Amino acid sequence: KLAFHLDPISAFAEAGGADRPLTDHLAEAAACAARHAATYPDAHLFLASGRVVHEAGGSAAQELGFAAASAIACVDAAIDAGLSAERALSGVVLGVSVDQTYFDALSKVRALRLIWKTISGAYGHETPAVIEARSSRRMLAARDPWPNLLRLTAAGFAGAVGGADVVVLDGFTRAAGIPDAFARRQARNTQIVLMEEANLGRVDDPAAGSWFLDSRTHDLARAGWDEARRVAREGGLIASLEGGAVQSRVAAARTAWLAAFTDGRDQIIGVTKYVDPDVRPVPIEPSPAPTAARSDIAPLSPVRAAAAFEEAAA
Repeated sequence: KLAFHLDPISAFAEAGGADRPLTDHLAEAAACAARHAATYPDAHLFLASGRVVHEAGGSAAQELGFAAASAIACVDAAIDAGLSAERALSGVVLGVSVDQTYFDALSKVRALRLIWKTISGAYGHETPAVIEARSSRRMLAARDPWPNLLRLTAAGFAGAVGGADVVVLDGFTRAAGIPDAFARRQARNTQIVLMEEANLGRVDDPAAGSWFLDSRTHDLARAGWDEARRVAREGGLIASLEGGAVQSRVAAARTAWLAAFTDGRDQIIGVTKYVDPDVRPVPIEPSPAPTAARSDIAPLSPVRAAAAFEEAAA
């Protein structure tokens, strides 16, 4: 299906602001969606994603809550722009990150589906969730990117077993620069192997019947919904971002997440454990220079767990 993937909220949150208020950008995106909805009646219009929170070091619950609050903001804006609630709901794609912690990652995908059922039911039209799972960038290493192939395989497995409608994997060299043709081919081939050799696409719900996964799914769904309700009490996602509440909670989660690596509780293969002293080079295309961050709000800037160790070893 055609997807516009309009997501001004994530762009605003990562950049730390915009040239105009976020309410204006969201209203403009909704007006654009309303103009095109009749021409493309089956198109997906919005991307309500929590990935910006994940990449900034946030917890799974914070990511799910951000995605849910973003979806609500998009649906409300689309209704204000003249779309019916049913069309607004059907136009939303939910975005989530998946990483090498595949049990939690696949449970996160399943939890997002449960949260969406509650949201769409509240609008009076239970609409099937459409979920896009993209591989995490915060899990990737730059100095020795080869172990990233394992991490990306685990992430792809999690997305498929979790029941995502779309799974997108990055090139394994993405942390070092823009992936070249070889890295892009590896990303495609990883998904082909998972589909054709691991046969993940031939089972309706590979995670069904697992008490652990069902329990973890419901725990994450409750935690994500609690976070979405917290954002609602703060006046909605835009108000929560402008007031810095979301950023404050993500910063605390980021500190705890990074501490697990620095104190040795968690390891990064190729970075803190089984380090290759003679890394085989990989070709990359240089990344464009980052744009200067704005200071309208505290930005949700991306972070990588391996970065501090790689800088220390340089």
